[in-house]
Amino acid sequence: MNWNACETTAAALASIQEHTRGIRYELIVVDNGTTRDDSARELPKRFPSMTFIANPRNLGFSVANNQGIARATGRYVVLLNNDTVQTGDALTAAVRYMDAHQDVGALGILHCNADAARSRQPSAYRFPRPWRELLSLVGLRHNPEDASPAAVDTERDVDWVCGSFLLVRRRCLDEIGPLDERFFIYDEDIDWCRRAWTAGWKVRFWPGASMIHLGAAARPFMKDKTFVHFRSHLSYFRKHHGSLPAALYYSIMVGRLTTATLWQVARWMTGAAPFSHVRERSMRQKQFALLRHGRAGG
Repeated sequence: MNWNACETTAAALASIQEHTRGIRYELIVVDNGTTRDDSARELPKRFPSMTFIANPRNLGFSVANNQGIARATGRYVVLLNNDTVQTGDALTAAVRYMDAHQDVGALGILHCNADAARSRQPSAYRFPRPWRELLSLVGLRHNPEDASPAAVDTERDVDWVCGSFLLVRRRCLDEIGPLDERFFIYDEDIDWCRRAWTAGWKVRFWPGASMIHLGAAARPFMKDKTFVHFRSHLSYFRKHHGSLPAALYYSIMVGRLTTATLWQVARWMTGAAPFSHVRERSMRQKQFALLRHGRAGG
């Protein structure tokens, strides 16, 4: 998916073409209503062999990826972030691995940072556990276990792997369906992997192939990343754990924002902060409480 990141996406596509040699593949790019550069013209011109889908506005990560999935024809589908760079033939290696492990429905690979040492980046995790997260939000638990990444140098079955590289077997995809479009962005990969496990498929992390993940290509254009993540996490809790933990999560987050707003009011009344800070905090609190912001992405 591309959104206001023509050069980043072009670099990702060029790296695929440069390094992928052992398999036949198709490239599908979905542009999610770019307005800040000339992606819709430049990307098809630079990569004429790819399939390009242009949306009139930002429909969200899940919708855009599902559009690409619907057009894909291969026996595997890989969801690949546009802020990734291939440094070797990771796609071929991953396909060969999946060919040899028929019980694996989805595969994640090693993510590296773009520093000189190619330091390793977590990309596989345990499922969120709502009660531990709730305790963490109220300060009764630090570094909840479910937020801990799986070991980055060990081949193993994991709860979920990041959607920045999610290689999915077609049979698994056909069985459990595409991404849940209730998740505008964030947590859609957790939800999909959970559905795969429920259907009897394995989700595996394999460090035998790697790539660079730059991270957060679209973040500069998102008005409130925290809100978008909050809304998706709330949807995840409600879908998989019921209304009670979702309601508690919502209440605690809104309560924390209310406290922050009151603190800004106190600072304004004592002359320590301008009224614009109060207005900004109160507006953010209202957006969180009404769950009305973020669907347009930016």
